[in-house]
Amino acid sequence: MKKITFCFFIALLLLPFCSLFAQMPNWSVNENDYQYTMTFVAKLNIDGKQLIGANDRVGAFVGTTCRGTSGVSYIASQNSHYAYLTLFSNTQNEEIYFKLYDSSTDKITIVTNKVVFESNIHKGNLFQSYSIAEPALNNKADVISFSFKDIASVATLINPNSVVIRLYENSDITNLNPIFSLSKGAQLFKNRVIQNSGATPTDFSSMVTYEVLSEDESTLKTYTVEVDKTARQTLFYKKNAVCNAQGVIKVVSSQEGETVTISANGTTVTTKKITNGEAVFPNLGANSYIVTIGNEWKLVNIDLKN
Repeated sequence: MKKITFCFFIALLLLPFCSLFAQMPNWSVNENDYQYTMTFVAKLNIDGKQLIGANDRVGAFVGTTCRGTSGVSYIASQNSHYAYLTLFSNTQNEEIYFKLYDSSTDKITIVTNKVVFESNIHKGNLFQSYSIAEPALNNKADVISFSFKDIASVATLINPNSVVIRLYENSDITNLNPIFSLSKGAQLFKNRVIQNSGATPTDFSSMVTYEVLSEDESTLKTYTVEVDKTARQTLFYKKNAVCNAQGVIKVVSSQEGETVTISANGTTVTTKKITNGEAVFPNLGANSYIVTIGNEWKLVNIDLKN
């Protein structure tokens, strides 16, 4: 009786393990039946989760015939897992589809995206691997926004392969901390080192080059980031008119020697140059004035106060 009870107990202990691997696929291919090969360095992904288990697998198929299979290997230099997959065929341009096995869920998933067989072609590497995923991962690699921590930008221009940011002239650009957003799942690299938003101070005294890698690693785009310095923002002050004194407008700017124009109703009222950092315009009656300096302008209303 004790022996039967002991055996039953052991069977119960083994049951979860038997269940876990009950459907582990026995995918295999007879390599000697084929004359051509195609190879991949790939990452495997199901529902946004990378497959990294010792028993996770990928299989390549034509119909029900397996044409290649691989597990995943951990590569310490990349801190990631890769499948080194070889496909076999006797026919060029043959359409091949993939199946993924997730050992943690004991499920097999068919991948929608297929591949066309090309003899002696290799796809993927450790930095930019081939993606075998269901659903497919995002293939966009765009910079959506780019700024700097704790520093206000005057203007930002994002082009398909460049970013130009304008800062005020007194900004220290030798130790700026970039804050950025990218296409879904994309990553930013500098010299092939991943950059984290708000965590990597960088010297922007000269142009900085980045790479953006898409979530599925199929798209790699180069971006240059350039910081342009401009004069400190102009400040505008006013003093309203009262019964015994006219109004005053004062313009404070570091653009020494720049002309300031005061206009009203489409007509120039007066002009002055910035001298010692300011230009003062007294004797202004109650009115709405446009104050212009360089590319900046400001509407200033002088009111009549009793």
